[in-house]
Amino acid sequence: MVDTLSSEFQLIPLSKLELGEKNIRRRDITAELDELAHSMATIGLQQPIVVQRRDDKFEIIIGQRRYFAAKQLGWKQIPARVMKEKLDEFDARVISFSENVQRRELSPRDKAETCMYLISKLGSPKAVAEHLGITEQTVRKWLDYSAVPEELKRLVEKKVISRPQATRLFQYIHDVDKAVDIAKRMREMKAPKKHQDRIFDAIEEKPSRSVESIFIRAEEKKREKLITFVLPEKWAFAMDRAVKRLGVSADAIARDATIEWLQMTKY
Repeated sequence: MVDTLSSEFQLIPLSKLELGEKNIRRRDITAELDELAHSMATIGLQQPIVVQRRDDKFEIIIGQRRYFAAKQLGWKQIPARVMKEKLDEFDARVISFSENVQRRELSPRDKAETCMYLISKLGSPKAVAEHLGITEQTVRKWLDYSAVPEELKRLVEKKVISRPQATRLFQYIHDVDKAVDIAKRMREMKAPKKHQDRIFDAIEEKPSRSVESIFIRAEEKKREKLITFVLPEKWAFAMDRAVKRLGVSADAIARDATIEWLQMTKY
């Protein structure tokens, strides 16, 4: 989008630069900065930063991390594209989002906050998706995360749980203290991916369970075995009659019958 707007190249003194208020990257700005600084020192700046005039200074629209890396390297000035026309907040945010989302992964919170802002301007997830050139499903994913409580978002930022896990957890557990407790226990026990899935299955199965019961049920699921079998026609009809009469599922009848037979034969 920047390429469609009029700009001019300049070497800007770092002392004249200010961080842009509309830049959507608010977190993890200096993460992995040494790697970027090393690249800039070795092969130079591959992409100029993008700025617009603000009184006698220049506001950074794109390139905050490149600016910090240049400061770390002791550079006095940095190549920049100076916008000839001042951008409004909407265009500045869209440009910042489009640029950042293709570079170092933005934090889930930055994505969620930007999508919430764009929804307020464009009115629907579909319109936001079309404007950004991403799928509507992706926009809805970030919007779902915007509803996650602050306490869980902090755990995501600390890498205690992932963004999808925080969203999924809050979908079923609205008691924030309980959700945080579950997340912390998962981290403490260093549960592998398969067991994490069993924990979430136990949550979805019955969200009202206590935290302790959820983890006990997850352990039980570790030992469960899925069995599929085909009944002869006569017994298939008998199963249909049993389902109607008892008001339970065929799976429940088959499970109970199997357990009863195993107990009776003392296996």
